[in-house]
Amino acid sequence: MKRIVALVGIVLLLAACSEKEYFKQIYIGDMKEYMEEDKDGFLLIVNENDQDFQAYVKEVAENEKVEIGMYNSYLSEEGAEESNPVLPFDGFDRYNELYYVEDNEVKGNLDVESYEDMELTQELEHFVNLHK
Repeated sequence: MKRIVALVGIVLLLAACSEKEYFKQIYIGDMKEYMEEDKDGFLLIVNENDQDFQAYVKEVAENEKVEIGMYNSYLSEEGAEESNPVLPFDGFDRYNELYYVEDNEVKGNLDVESYEDMELTQELEHFVNLHK
């Protein structure tokens, strides 16, 4: 009986530790999944990390339970900074833009720098709900 209680405790602890990450940094290999391997979803294309709007994108991703990958074109591979941007796929022509990709094509985009605070949150929620 003690073993069962201990086992249940361990399972619950592991489940709590493996909480899903809805907003995360992605790299060129992840981008290829969206553009070559039929993965659908949301991509935030940026030219630098730690911009103010990213906190709003993260909050909406977590609240809506939707995965949003953030691709920094100057960090195409983990630990490798590029001197020139790496955007090898068509359709991603602007930075600081949230894109929705379906069937290897960009189906929608939202300029996240055009809005601030509550308005940004509302626009992000609308965009995500429109495409999820």
